[in-house]
Amino acid sequence: VIVPSYDAAGRVNFIIARTIHEDVKPKYKNPECSRDIIPFDLFVNWDEPIILCEGGFDLMAIKRNVIPLLDKEIQPELMKKILGSNCKKVYLAIDPGALKQMIKYAEALMNEGKQVFTVDFSLYELDEEDPDRKVDPGKMGFQAFTKLIQKATRLTTSKLMKLKIKGL
Repeated sequence: VIVPSYDAAGRVNFIIARTIHEDVKPKYKNPECSRDIIPFDLFVNWDEPIILCEGGFDLMAIKRNVIPLLDKEIQPELMKKILGSNCKKVYLAIDPGALKQMIKYAEALMNEGKQVFTVDFSLYELDEEDPDRKVDPGKMGFQAFTKLIQKATRLTTSKLMKLKIKGL
């Protein structure tokens, strides 16, 4: 599956390429180019809360005001755009394995007056037939993710410090 990303002017600025077959490796095959862009900028309302997720299939499941990270980091151009926007709330829909990288970004966002919320995927009820599967927005779908994001918790300075102390 090829998913094009468009900048604010409607020009293609990146493509996400992913297999739909679980047993095919590599899962993703993206172009070797700079990822220091604002992915899917054309579809983002910068006056409303935004959701940061990991991949293209997560983006498709979340649907609304979502930006996939093209890596495990918020690239400088994206961070600059978020900080300069009217958006007051930023939701991190990132799997727990990548949360460590997000802490420094969450702190930077909070220091600039943004409210940061974390989505707790452990609240999602796993399928009894496959309780060990990875939980992410792309697998749970729009309705389940929407219910989950309504339970997102605001990251306070105290919570942030506790995460840092835990070594996350």
